Amino acid sequence: MTTIRLRSSFDLGLTLTSGQTFYWGNFENGNFNFGKPDGWGFWWGVSRGSVWAIKQDGNKIILQKGDYNLFFELFGIFDKLEELYELARKYSDTHLIRALESFRGLRLMRQDPWETLVSFILSAQNRVENIAKAVWMISKEYGEVEDGIPKIPKPEVLKDADEKFLESLPMKYKAQALRLKETARIISEDPEFWKKLPEDYYARRKYLTKLPGVGNKIADCVLAYGLGDGRAVPVDTHILRISRELYNLEGSYDEIGEFFRRRYGEYAALAQLYLYALSRTPNVLKDKSAL
Repeated sequence: MTTIRLRSSFDLGLTLTSGQTFYWGNFENGNFNFGKPDGWGFWWGVSRGSVWAIKQDGNKIILQKGDYNLFFELFGIFDKLEELYELARKYSDTHLIRALESFRGLRLMRQDPWETLVSFILSAQNRVENIAKAVWMISKEYGEVEDGIPKIPKPEVLKDADEKFLESLPMKYKAQALRLKETARIISEDPEFWKKLPEDYYARRKYLTKLPGVGNKIADCVLAYGLGDGRAVPVDTHILRISRELYNLEGSYDEIGEFFRRRYGEYAALAQLYLYALSRTPNVLKDKSAL
């Protein structure tokens, strides 16, 4: 067990329930319970191909399972939140300033891109509870087990998944599960797939959207939450409403993304994450005067 004392703000629970990941919680009584630590306060999850168990007590992090050196990268601890705050002040962005002050310690994760891709292909038009359940079911059926916890299956395993099982997953669009299988096949047949990812933002997003079941939003989620690409701005219904009602933006998916990229550059994804958290706050979009 390792203890880490942080000097910068970090909120473990807020980060793990912010919509970036769906396989953190507790595995008590043989079941997976998303979004809640175990009885001892430890959050259990799977990332970077390993099982993690983490507890937070103020600025103290207790790492029961997981890699000490990877912890800082996985949770974006070295991101300079104050630089995003200064940019928000420069543009008099009262909405983002409110979000930054309300959700202190929210961090942009750098997960495994494949694990992130699996989660977000399963997320299409789906509720968080069902996404988490689908990830749990597919991991329990095909994933390797570490300390009694099934890990997200590798593409070379998932490519041979039973289609009837995939169709049984709690998803609105059953075809997405079959597309996941095809995506697994494509990636398993190309060991250099992730290394071939271009550096240019639009080029790398286009590269990912060639995969079955992957549109711009899922590709941006993989880039932002799986690879920590700060230029990626996933635009879902929450961000679309925020953009329209608070920023008076009526443009396309890319026009909304470009607005935040021009303003916040490499911190655009982090800005999106904070605004997404703000959008889930009751009455924010109904009462603009409160902002």
